[in-house]
Amino acid sequence: MLANLLSYLDLIFLILLGIQTVYSFLFALASHIPYRLKKQNEKDFRISILIPSYKEDKIILSTTREALDLDYPKDKFRVIVGADQMLAETNNKLREMGAEVVEMNFEHSTKSKNLLTQVESQLGDKWPDYFLILDSDNRMDSNGLQETNAIINSDIPVYQLHRTAKNDNTKLAILDGITEAISNNIFRKGHRNLGLSSGLVGSGMLFKAEVLQETLQAINRDSAVEDKLFEFYLLEQKYFIEYVKQVPVYDEKVSSGKNFSNQRKRWIAGQIHAFKLFIIPGFKQLFKGNLGFFDKALQMAFVPKLLFAILLGLLSLAAWLFDFGHNWWYYQFGLYALTLFICIPGSYFKWSNLPILWELPKAAFFMLLAIVRIKKNQSVKEFEHTEKEFIEEK
Repeated sequence: MLANLLSYLDLIFLILLGIQTVYSFLFALASHIPYRLKKQNEKDFRISILIPSYKEDKIILSTTREALDLDYPKDKFRVIVGADQMLAETNNKLREMGAEVVEMNFEHSTKSKNLLTQVESQLGDKWPDYFLILDSDNRMDSNGLQETNAIINSDIPVYQLHRTAKNDNTKLAILDGITEAISNNIFRKGHRNLGLSSGLVGSGMLFKAEVLQETLQAINRDSAVEDKLFEFYLLEQKYFIEYVKQVPVYDEKVSSGKNFSNQRKRWIAGQIHAFKLFIIPGFKQLFKGNLGFFDKALQMAFVPKLLFAILLGLLSLAAWLFDFGHNWWYYQFGLYALTLFICIPGSYFKWSNLPILWELPKAAFFMLLAIVRIKKNQSVKEFEHTEKEFIEEK
């Protein structure tokens, strides 16, 4: 009796975890379908770059300078910094550079509050065609704004540019860059290639101006996981999100265990919150034919990639050592390992990166630490800032 019960439970878990494995593999395969967005126009759209900045006096001057130096008609773009709790000296230097500074001092700071304040500062004569959101540690190639402008299709309201690692100064930063590259393939390029909206990633996001304003006004701006709320709102309204592989936005990867744990704690707390909030509406939207919304809700039930790989590995090892469960655990673990492998860019396959394998247990420990430190409703009630560590560009 007990043996039969354990066998049934094993089968149920095999199927549940198998959903994530097969899902990831299918979209990973789809990411290898070649595509490149064609140039749509030769018109120069008016683009305002929004840089929300919370206590980022250390890095914001360099980021803003690089944004102002982008190769684009100077009368067609603006750089706006949302300066939340920044030093007056920093704000004055930003204005001297030529940036617009929107000062704010929220009691409960969130990125979405910052962005809406910046957007509303542009109402009237300053109103652009598009807003481009960059984080305070992001930079673009000098022709990045030109390349972005060239692919704009007036029928598509939202674009996610290709966010990629800016730094590789530690093994943990390299590992963080690899995990983002995997996510780019599965949740952005793979989805786009199968006709679903790309996932958003928090920065490098281009919005039609009125769509960003509408989205910010509609979501819960007390939440610290605005990118997920952005996605669910846009998908509910059936706005398509395009992925722009050929335009990179360089993002600083976390270099220390403390920042890695704090960042993952915020992400996982946000995912749990989004799962509770949207899983039932996800099924309702599926019955209405909104596959994109259901797909996003389903993602909120998935285990983070690194922990999922370790979980499958342990279950496979247990099945082998103790003759426990089904042999399918081996196949599932192998399929997921293949999924991750085909999503890693070739540039990471070099002997000097081999020691990164020893970072995996450490990263898994930091993620487990992040999970046990999550508090109830943390993603809504608390704002946790991931400290940036400025790395001088050469």
